[in-house]
Amino acid sequence: MSKPTKSSIVSKLKRSGIPVPSSATISEMEHRLNHWIPGDGWLVRLLRASSRLPEHPISLLPSKGEMYWIPNSDMAQKIVGSRLVLVVGRTAKPSKDATLVDVPIDYAERWGNGSNDNSDS
Repeated sequence: MSKPTKSSIVSKLKRSGIPVPSSATISEMEHRLNHWIPGDGWLVRLLRASSRLPEHPISLLPSKGEMYWIPNSDMAQKIVGSRLVLVVGRTAKPSKDATLVDVPIDYAERWGNGSNDNSDS
């Protein structure tokens, strides 16, 4: 089986409606393809201390004073579902005042399989 090329991954990202980063490596683009869901990302503010759920992706948002942009993903759905954030809006790209919180490389090991089946296996 041949290794995917950068252009083939860019094609898959575009077909899926996922933004293509301008200077990403193949592994970064594959990670995005595997974890991002097509659609606008989430602009959120932390309402309550993320320390309330230390074993949850909400722990990636350290400060209540900041605005965060999270790509549409299983991780975003878990964070929004925690009800510890205020959803400010949905947008395709982060605003200039928002901190990007991408899906960590070790997301599946830390918080589940990363798919949309709500499994924490």
